[in-house]
Amino acid sequence: MGQLTARLRLPTWEEVSRHSWTFAAAAYLLVMTVSATRLTWNTWAPLAFVPILFAVTIPLLKRGLRKEPDRRIERIVVVAFVAKMLGSVARYVLTYGLYDAADATDYHESGTRLAEAFWAGNYARVAEVEVPELTGTPFIRLVTGIIYIVTKPTILGGFIIFAWLSFLGLFFFYKAVVVGFPEANHRRYAFLVFFLPSMLYWPSSIGKEAWISFGLGLASYGIALIMRHQPLGYPVAGLGLLATAGPRPHITVLCVVSLMLAYTLRRRSWRETTMGPVGKAVGLVVLLAVGVAVVSKAASFFDVDSVSPQGVEQVFDYTTQQSGQGGSEFEPVRVKSPTEFPSAMFAVLFRPMPWEASNAQALIAAAEGTMLLVLCAAALPQLVRLPKYLFRVPYVAYALTYTVMFVIAFSSISNFGILTRQRTQVLPLLLVLLVLPRDIGRAEPSRPPTLEERTRVLARTAARRY
Repeated sequence: MGQLTARLRLPTWEEVSRHSWTFAAAAYLLVMTVSATRLTWNTWAPLAFVPILFAVTIPLLKRGLRKEPDRRIERIVVVAFVAKMLGSVARYVLTYGLYDAADATDYHESGTRLAEAFWAGNYARVAEVEVPELTGTPFIRLVTGIIYIVTKPTILGGFIIFAWLSFLGLFFFYKAVVVGFPEANHRRYAFLVFFLPSMLYWPSSIGKEAWISFGLGLASYGIALIMRHQPLGYPVAGLGLLATAGPRPHITVLCVVSLMLAYTLRRRSWRETTMGPVGKAVGLVVLLAVGVAVVSKAASFFDVDSVSPQGVEQVFDYTTQQSGQGGSEFEPVRVKSPTEFPSAMFAVLFRPMPWEASNAQALIAAAEGTMLLVLCAAALPQLVRLPKYLFRVPYVAYALTYTVMFVIAFSSISNFGILTRQRTQVLPLLLVLLVLPRDIGRAEPSRPPTLEERTRVLARTAARRY
């Protein structure tokens, strides 16, 4: 018996993992074979999309994390991808199980017509009707049509691909914090930004929220690179800002204004750049030009004749009127003076509260808002030192400015359902303020530095001496 036990060796973790993947691949091929003959394309296509997206995306993300000192982040990202795909399926099931109509249906039908017209050779004629302008809803119709040209029309598949774009945006948000705020608690930020219920659910369907999540994340990553004087940041931020300007140019305005303020507050920028103060002045001129362009586009989007207090008030009145219907209404607190800002901030960032929830979805949103409120209370010892970070860490200035302006801009919304969806456009930047380190200027390492990291520090020290 002892000899038999000695000959029987338990498999190693690597062997179990390898055989598990082999078994999973065989099972997947079997399921795909059966599904292709028995299910419709709308149901069968997602079974093909998810593994393909997984196989393409995860290696790229791991490559993006190759310099990440905390190796646990890779596992978090992989689990987050799976959770995001499940969130997309849940969004699809609940959307068409609870509601008779949804914006995703309009985007799907329009994208289907655009894709069919493309393959029929009369795309230009159909596009004139479906995409009369590259702003707002028509822009998302165009994006959906381009996706369907590649994938063929499939509404569930469209949900999954838009959720995938949103996931990439969240990854860019994480990279932005790593680059722009090295002292932050990166692992805590990863858990929050990837697994908040709102970020898993709302930007996971065909629609503006998913696209904005992608564009805003890309823009924020580019802005973080700019703040670290890396030239790659300018084209990256430019692409992200263009992406947000399509469906919601006012979000682009918030980004550009936040970037301008953070860029101005950098204390050491003139020392760290090769062009010195001249480079900073040129950068400000470029940002002003971009700001004028995006403000003009936003004014055109809202059909405002001029950018003035009266024009802004007109937009707020329209927003309140449009959002104050369909259930879940409440009385908004519009910011007209600094004294009204705390109430507006509470409403925009944390409401509804549990006693204000009228259904299961509102109750989940209320639980999330309560959790964020508790996290803010727990972070108060760090938040009181926030003014010091505004000059030392430009990305914090960008995140704070964007959050404040978002509260002001969206304080006129008077519907909890709409507000919960819109909040996904600020949560990733609000979370930056909840991962401040305990001591300014000191990082919070999750493990001792490696030999390579110590060698790099010693080399930099020696270079300064000589």
